[in-house]
Amino acid sequence: MVQKTSVKKSFMTAQELIDTYRSSPNEQTAKDLSTHFQFESVIQDDIPADSNFEFRTDVVNELLDSFSLADILLIRSLFKEEVNCDRATWGHANLYQLCFYLYSLGQLEDTFILYDAKYNALNMDTGTMLDRESITVGHEIEEVIAYVEARFEKEPAFMDQYPNILADLKDLQLNPDYDSVATYSKFIKGYFFGHEEISSPKNTSLQKDSQATQSNTPKPWWKFW
Repeated sequence: MVQKTSVKKSFMTAQELIDTYRSSPNEQTAKDLSTHFQFESVIQDDIPADSNFEFRTDVVNELLDSFSLADILLIRSLFKEEVNCDRATWGHANLYQLCFYLYSLGQLEDTFILYDAKYNALNMDTGTMLDRESITVGHEIEEVIAYVEARFEKEPAFMDQYPNILADLKDLQLNPDYDSVATYSKFIKGYFFGHEEISSPKNTSLQKDSQATQSNTPKPWWKFW
């Protein structure tokens, strides 16, 4: 039985929220903590906005140097709220970074939410910004296609939610944007950690590719516009 963690919505720092989750990393804790960073619609200067956007950004950035598979439920929760924010406000400044986290952690089940964020985005800028390779979560494309086919065979109704995913995956297979998984992995790691002496975050599927020592290179400037 999962013990419910009671979280009172009050001011806390991003690191305190992460530490609270890590003290009891389960679905209930992630759900309780999401009240602090969930998309909350407000109007600012006659424009739709998100009152929790800045704090959610703080949490996303705080995770950069230490995220691991243990944080997956928190990261998925952050990702969900960022997608909600994007669809309501067209603000997507954290999505690319969260895609990097999910890609790095390598869980095939996240293929679907990454695909949804890119291919079903209401904002064309969002779909263009997100890399097709991110939906492979660091696996060879053949493995991803096999996983999706097996999932559809096991849950036929699930296919209705993603009618085009196999066609898009097979297009990526035939027309890749990068030479290999290793090439894209090197690029995306370098984007966040710098292309000199980069190393992977702790306990991620990308760690096997890195032979460099830990670098304190600051994250490059954002490419968003």
